Parts: sequence; structure tokens; C-alpha cells
Amino acid sequence: MTEHQHARGFCLVRPAHRGALLGALLLAAVGCGAGDGKVPVTGVVTFDGSPMPDGYITFTPEGGGTPAAAPIAAGKFEVGVKPGAHRVEIEASHFVGEKNPIMGLQPREQYVPARYNSETTLRSEVTADGENAFNFDLTSK
Repeated sequence: MTEHQHARGFCLVRPAHRGALLGALLLAAVGCGAGDGKVPVTGVVTFDGSPMPDGYITFTPEGGGTPAAAPIAAGKFEVGVKPGAHRVEIEASHFVGEKNPIMGLQPREQYVPARYNSETTLRSEVTADGENAFNFDLTSK
């Protein structure tokens, strides 16, 4: 298997690469300062009525442009986003199965339904003025 091989919906990513991916996502989330046109967006994500323990949220401009992403921790997120209409994707995964003794990796499985990420129905309208606080109540069914 290669370092990014998918097997039956599982993603195997080396721990060092997971750190680089997280760093890139955090860099994308930074930069709410004046001059870049971004405004602070905050919110809460619940899954089946409980705060989502961890995951990632991505705001993608509907008219094209650079997405803004941030980690979700204890159900909360904060990210700098340019004003306008956005498609919102939420992803979270958990460990499944046994750790591969040869590669030292344990498979992860996406548990958030596709209607909230790859086939998202979630949308938000980020405004230049006002409070941009969004709550996303996700369900497994």
C-alpha cells in the first residue's frame, strides 16, 4: 500500500503527513486581519445532538475562490472567511480495526454522512458586517 492508500473507505495517512496536513489547514484558517477581506466566522457543530469532538469544517465560495478551513474542537470552530455565499463541508473520522503491524498505521473511517461533506447540502451566507455565527446540527440518519 502507498502512504495515502484508501481501502474500503479507510484512509491511511502516515502520522508525519497528518501533521503537515493539519498545519496546512491551520494556516488556511489563519488570517482574519484587515486587508485580506476575511471576516471572523464562528459556530457550533453537533452530531446526533452532541458537540462534535473533533473534525474539520471548510467554507468554499459558491462563485469560486479559495476555500477557508478550520479544525472543529469540542463542537466549536473559528475561521476567517471572505463574505459571500459558501458551500460548507464538515468531515470527521474515527479509528477502526486493528493497527497494521507492518506500516504502523490504524485505519480511519469517515462517520459523517456524505450529505454534509462530499455531497453537502449545507450553505452559509457570510456578511461583511454583523455576527457570522453558524450552528450546524448534523444527524447520522
